[in-house]
Amino acid sequence: MKEMKYSLQLLLPHELTATIGTWVRALRQRAELTQPMLAERAGVAVSSLSRLERTGLGSTSLLCRVLFAMAESDAFAEFVKERTRLALLPGDIAQLAHPRKIRQRVRPKK
Repeated sequence: MKEMKYSLQLLLPHELTATIGTWVRALRQRAELTQPMLAERAGVAVSSLSRLERTGLGSTSLLCRVLFAMAESDAFAEFVKERTRLALLPGDIAQLAHPRKIRQRVRPKK
């Protein structure tokens, strides 16, 4: 059985974007799509897709369009929803007994 190794090293921003680019390229290649084919499906420029794959740089809109075109947007959305749910949990278990109310912006009446 293979021993799992865990790293406490945090990715730097450029490392994270490069990882995203590699992931997008791997998804595209697994789907047996060329960059022009995926760019057309996603409604984006080939140059934008190429930059996304090479560097991971691009807008969230670009990433979402590309993931949607490859039928990967639902899985990505589930990941983001779960991370959002975890982020909204209290940082201290004692706060569970007295949950904070989320303040809503109140506009004064005119």
